[in-house]
Amino acid sequence: MHQAAELLAALLSLTGLYPLAKTLRANRTTTLGPSLWWAVAAWLAWIGVAWVRLLWPGEKGDLITYGALCLTSCAGVSVLGARRPGAAAWNFVVAGLLAVLLLPILNGMGELRLEPAQGAFLALTLLVAVLNYLPTRLGVSAVITAVGCCWEMIRLWGWIRPADLPGLGPLLLALTPWIAWLAWAKKRTAGEFDRLWLAYRDRFGFVWGQRMREQFNRAAHHAGWPMVLRWSGLHPTAAEPMPDPTALVAMLRAVLKRFQTEETT
Repeated sequence: MHQAAELLAALLSLTGLYPLAKTLRANRTTTLGPSLWWAVAAWLAWIGVAWVRLLWPGEKGDLITYGALCLTSCAGVSVLGARRPGAAAWNFVVAGLLAVLLLPILNGMGELRLEPAQGAFLALTLLVAVLNYLPTRLGVSAVITAVGCCWEMIRLWGWIRPADLPGLGPLLLALTPWIAWLAWAKKRTAGEFDRLWLAYRDRFGFVWGQRMREQFNRAAHHAGWPMVLRWSGLHPTAAEPMPDPTALVAMLRAVLKRFQTEETT
Protein backbone atom coordinates (compact mmCIF):
# COMPACT_ATOMS: atom_id res chain seq x y z
CA MET A 1 0.00 0.00 0.00
CA HIS A 2 2.85 2.35 0.84
CA GLN A 3 4.50 1.66 -2.51
CA ALA A 4 1.25 2.34 -4.38
CA ALA A 5 0.92 5.71 -2.61
CA GLU A 6 4.52 6.55 -3.47
CA LEU A 7 3.96 5.63 -7.14
CA LEU A 8 0.82 7.74 -7.29
CA ALA A 9 2.61 10.68 -5.67
CA ALA A 10 5.54 10.40 -8.08
CA LEU A 11 3.34 10.28 -11.18
CA LEU A 12 0.95 12.96 -9.97
CA SER A 13 3.83 15.28 -9.13
CA LEU A 14 4.95 15.15 -12.77
CA THR A 15 1.48 16.11 -14.00
CA GLY A 16 1.59 19.13 -11.67
CA LEU A 17 3.97 20.78 -14.13
CA TYR A 18 1.00 21.39 -16.44
CA PRO A 19 -1.04 23.69 -14.15
CA LEU A 20 2.19 25.41 -13.15
CA ALA A 21 2.99 26.12 -16.80
CA LYS A 22 -0.54 27.43 -17.35
CA THR A 23 -0.19 29.64 -14.29
CA LEU A 24 3.09 31.06 -15.58
CA ARG A 25 1.42 31.90 -18.88
CA ALA A 26 -1.63 33.45 -17.21
CA ASN A 27 0.59 35.72 -15.07
CA ARG A 28 3.10 36.75 -17.72
CA THR A 29 1.88 40.39 -17.53
CA THR A 30 1.99 40.57 -13.72
CA THR A 31 4.89 41.01 -11.30
CA LEU A 32 4.39 37.45 -10.01
CA GLY A 33 6.82 36.02 -12.56
CA PRO A 34 9.81 35.62 -10.19
CA SER A 35 7.56 34.18 -7.46
CA LEU A 36 6.24 31.58 -9.86
CA TRP A 37 9.76 30.60 -10.90
CA TRP A 38 10.55 30.06 -7.23
CA ALA A 39 7.44 27.88 -7.13
CA VAL A 40 8.65 25.91 -10.18
CA ALA A 41 12.01 25.33 -8.47
CA ALA A 42 10.20 24.13 -5.35
CA TRP A 43 8.01 21.85 -7.42
CA LEU A 44 10.97 20.26 -9.17
CA ALA A 45 12.45 19.57 -5.74
CA TRP A 46 9.19 17.94 -4.59
CA ILE A 47 9.22 15.80 -7.74
CA GLY A 48 12.71 14.72 -6.71
CA VAL A 49 11.46 13.85 -3.21
CA ALA A 50 8.63 11.71 -4.59
CA TRP A 51 10.86 9.81 -7.03
CA VAL A 52 13.69 9.27 -4.53
CA ARG A 53 11.26 7.61 -2.14
CA LEU A 54 9.78 5.50 -4.92
CA LEU A 55 13.06 4.32 -6.45
CA TRP A 56 15.11 4.04 -3.26
CA PRO A 57 12.67 3.01 -0.51
CA GLY A 58 15.36 2.84 2.18
CA GLU A 59 16.70 6.32 1.41
CA LYS A 60 15.46 9.03 3.78
CA GLY A 61 16.19 11.85 1.35
CA ASP A 62 16.50 14.43 4.13
CA LEU A 63 18.57 16.88 2.08
CA ILE A 64 16.22 17.10 -0.90
CA THR A 65 13.17 17.19 1.38
CA TYR A 66 14.63 20.06 3.38
CA GLY A 67 15.60 21.84 0.17
CA ALA A 68 12.06 21.48 -1.16
CA LEU A 69 10.66 22.96 2.06
CA CYS A 70 13.09 25.89 1.84
CA LEU A 71 12.19 26.61 -1.80
CA THR A 72 8.46 26.42 -0.97
CA SER A 73 9.02 28.99 1.74
CA CYS A 74 10.93 31.25 -0.67
CA ALA A 75 8.12 31.05 -3.24
CA GLY A 76 5.61 32.26 -0.64
CA VAL A 77 7.83 35.03 0.71
CA SER A 78 8.66 36.21 -2.81
CA VAL A 79 5.02 37.24 -3.29
CA LEU A 80 5.33 39.76 -0.45
CA GLY A 81 7.66 41.89 -2.58
CA ALA A 82 6.07 41.32 -5.97
CA ARG A 83 5.33 44.91 -6.98
CA ARG A 84 7.02 47.70 -8.89
CA PRO A 85 9.39 49.24 -8.14
CA GLY A 86 11.55 46.82 -6.21
CA ALA A 87 10.27 43.44 -7.40
CA ALA A 88 13.66 42.44 -8.83
CA ALA A 89 15.57 43.66 -5.77
CA TRP A 90 13.23 41.77 -3.46
CA ASN A 91 14.32 38.50 -5.01
CA PHE A 92 17.86 39.16 -3.79
CA VAL A 93 16.29 39.29 -0.32
CA VAL A 94 14.57 35.98 -1.03
CA ALA A 95 17.88 34.50 -2.21
CA GLY A 96 19.40 35.65 1.09
CA LEU A 97 16.56 33.95 2.92
CA LEU A 98 17.31 30.74 1.04
CA ALA A 99 20.96 30.98 2.05
CA VAL A 100 19.97 31.36 5.70
CA LEU A 101 17.53 28.47 5.50
CA LEU A 102 20.21 26.23 3.98
CA LEU A 103 22.65 26.83 6.85
CA PRO A 104 21.74 23.50 8.54
CA ILE A 105 23.16 21.73 5.47
CA LEU A 106 26.26 23.94 5.33
CA ASN A 107 26.92 23.53 9.04
CA GLY A 108 26.56 19.78 8.70
CA MET A 109 29.10 19.66 5.84
CA GLY A 110 26.54 18.16 3.46
CA GLU A 111 24.42 16.47 6.12
CA LEU A 112 21.29 17.98 7.61
CA ARG A 113 21.82 19.27 11.15
CA LEU A 114 18.57 21.03 11.91
CA GLU A 115 18.51 22.90 15.20
CA PRO A 116 15.12 23.61 16.85
CA ALA A 117 15.42 27.36 16.25
CA GLN A 118 16.22 26.81 12.56
CA GLY A 119 13.28 24.45 12.17
CA ALA A 120 11.00 26.96 13.89
CA PHE A 121 12.18 29.72 11.54
CA LEU A 122 11.45 27.59 8.49
CA ALA A 123 8.03 26.68 9.87
CA LEU A 124 7.29 30.38 10.47
CA THR A 125 8.15 31.40 6.93
CA LEU A 126 6.01 28.59 5.55
CA LEU A 127 3.14 29.68 7.81
CA VAL A 128 3.36 33.24 6.50
CA ALA A 129 3.01 31.97 2.94
CA VAL A 130 0.05 29.76 3.82
CA LEU A 131 -1.81 32.45 5.79
CA ASN A 132 -1.37 34.92 2.95
CA TYR A 133 -3.53 32.75 0.67
CA LEU A 134 -5.91 31.33 3.24
CA PRO A 135 -8.77 33.85 2.62
CA THR A 136 -8.59 33.47 -1.18
CA ARG A 137 -9.78 30.97 -3.76
CA LEU A 138 -6.49 29.19 -3.21
CA GLY A 139 -7.22 28.68 0.49
CA VAL A 140 -7.95 24.93 0.22
CA SER A 141 -4.74 24.40 -1.73
CA ALA A 142 -2.84 26.44 0.88
CA VAL A 143 -4.21 24.28 3.71
CA ILE A 144 -3.24 21.05 1.95
CA THR A 145 0.22 22.49 1.29
CA ALA A 146 0.51 23.32 4.98
CA VAL A 147 -0.46 19.79 6.01
CA GLY A 148 1.98 18.22 3.54
CA CYS A 149 4.85 20.47 4.61
CA CYS A 150 4.03 19.91 8.28
CA TRP A 151 4.17 16.15 7.78
CA GLU A 152 7.53 16.41 6.08
CA MET A 153 8.93 18.61 8.84
CA ILE A 154 7.75 16.12 11.46
CA ARG A 155 9.64 13.43 9.56
CA LEU A 156 12.78 15.58 9.50
CA TRP A 157 12.56 16.23 13.22
CA GLY A 158 12.35 12.47 13.81
CA TRP A 159 9.00 12.52 15.59
CA ILE A 160 7.85 9.64 13.38
CA ARG A 161 9.79 6.80 11.82
CA PRO A 162 10.96 7.43 8.25
CA ALA A 163 9.10 4.27 7.17
CA ASP A 164 5.74 5.60 8.41
CA LEU A 165 3.66 6.67 5.38
CA PRO A 166 6.61 8.00 3.35
CA GLY A 167 4.34 8.87 0.44
CA LEU A 168 1.81 10.93 2.40
CA GLY A 169 3.59 14.29 2.23
CA PRO A 170 4.48 14.09 -1.48
CA LEU A 171 0.98 12.83 -2.31
CA LEU A 172 -0.72 15.74 -0.52
CA LEU A 173 1.62 18.24 -2.14
CA ALA A 174 1.15 16.63 -5.57
CA LEU A 175 -2.56 17.44 -5.33
CA THR A 176 -2.12 21.15 -4.63
CA PRO A 177 -1.46 22.50 -8.16
CA TRP A 178 -4.56 20.75 -9.49
CA ILE A 179 -6.76 21.84 -6.60
CA ALA A 180 -5.55 25.42 -7.05
CA TRP A 181 -6.08 25.24 -10.81
CA LEU A 182 -9.62 23.88 -10.47
CA ALA A 183 -10.49 26.57 -7.93
CA TRP A 184 -9.14 29.25 -10.25
CA ALA A 185 -10.94 27.83 -13.30
CA LYS A 186 -14.33 28.14 -11.61
CA LYS A 187 -16.29 30.79 -13.49
CA ARG A 188 -17.34 34.00 -11.73
CA THR A 189 -20.63 35.77 -12.41
CA ALA A 190 -19.55 39.14 -10.95
CA GLY A 191 -19.23 42.34 -12.96
CA GLU A 192 -16.01 43.60 -14.50
CA PHE A 193 -14.88 45.49 -11.39
CA ASP A 194 -15.37 42.56 -9.02
CA ARG A 195 -13.78 40.12 -11.45
CA LEU A 196 -10.72 42.34 -11.71
CA TRP A 197 -10.52 42.81 -7.95
CA LEU A 198 -11.04 39.14 -7.07
CA ALA A 199 -8.49 38.01 -9.66
CA TYR A 200 -5.92 40.37 -8.15
CA ARG A 201 -6.82 39.39 -4.59
CA ASP A 202 -6.51 35.69 -5.30
CA ARG A 203 -3.21 36.12 -7.15
CA PHE A 204 -1.41 38.23 -4.57
CA GLY A 205 -3.07 37.11 -1.34
CA PHE A 206 -4.13 38.85 1.84
CA VAL A 207 -1.12 41.09 2.51
CA TRP A 208 -1.20 42.99 -0.77
CA GLY A 209 -4.94 42.59 -1.18
CA GLN A 210 -5.67 44.31 2.12
CA ARG A 211 -3.27 47.16 1.42
CA MET A 212 -4.67 47.83 -2.04
CA ARG A 213 -8.24 47.59 -0.74
CA GLU A 214 -7.50 50.30 1.80
CA GLN A 215 -5.81 52.44 -0.85
CA PHE A 216 -8.80 52.16 -3.19
CA ASN A 217 -11.24 53.00 -0.39
CA ARG A 218 -9.28 56.16 0.47
CA ALA A 219 -9.37 57.23 -3.16
CA ALA A 220 -13.11 56.49 -3.39
CA HIS A 221 -13.75 58.46 -0.18
CA HIS A 222 -11.90 61.50 -1.53
CA ALA A 223 -13.92 61.23 -4.74
CA GLY A 224 -17.16 61.22 -2.72
CA TRP A 225 -18.33 57.87 -4.05
CA PRO A 226 -20.99 56.13 -1.92
CA MET A 227 -19.34 52.70 -1.95
CA VAL A 228 -16.65 50.66 -0.26
CA LEU A 229 -14.45 47.86 -1.47
CA ARG A 230 -14.71 44.88 0.85
CA TRP A 231 -12.74 41.66 0.65
CA SER A 232 -15.54 40.03 -1.34
CA GLY A 233 -16.06 42.94 -3.74
CA LEU A 234 -17.68 46.35 -4.17
CA HIS A 235 -20.60 47.34 -1.90
CA PRO A 236 -22.70 50.54 -1.78
CA THR A 237 -22.75 52.52 1.47
CA ALA A 238 -25.71 54.77 0.73
CA ALA A 239 -28.90 54.77 -1.33
CA GLU A 240 -27.33 56.95 -4.00
CA PRO A 241 -26.52 56.22 -7.63
CA MET A 242 -23.27 54.35 -8.06
CA PRO A 243 -20.51 55.99 -10.08
CA ASP A 244 -19.96 55.07 -13.71
CA PRO A 245 -18.65 51.46 -13.77
CA THR A 246 -15.97 52.53 -16.26
CA ALA A 247 -14.65 55.11 -13.79
CA LEU A 248 -14.61 52.52 -11.00
CA VAL A 249 -12.63 50.04 -13.11
CA ALA A 250 -10.24 52.80 -14.22
CA MET A 251 -9.55 53.79 -10.60
CA LEU A 252 -8.97 50.17 -9.57
CA ARG A 253 -6.57 49.63 -12.48
CA ALA A 254 -4.69 52.77 -11.45
CA VAL A 255 -4.38 51.46 -7.89
CA LEU A 256 -3.14 48.08 -9.09
CA LYS A 257 -0.77 49.32 -11.81
CA ARG A 258 2.33 48.54 -9.71
CA PHE A 259 1.49 44.85 -10.02
CA GLN A 260 1.66 44.83 -13.81
CA THR A 261 4.85 44.49 -15.80
CA GLU A 262 6.15 47.70 -17.33
CA GLU A 263 5.32 46.49 -20.83
CA THR A 264 1.60 46.47 -20.00
CA THR A 265 1.43 49.90 -18.31
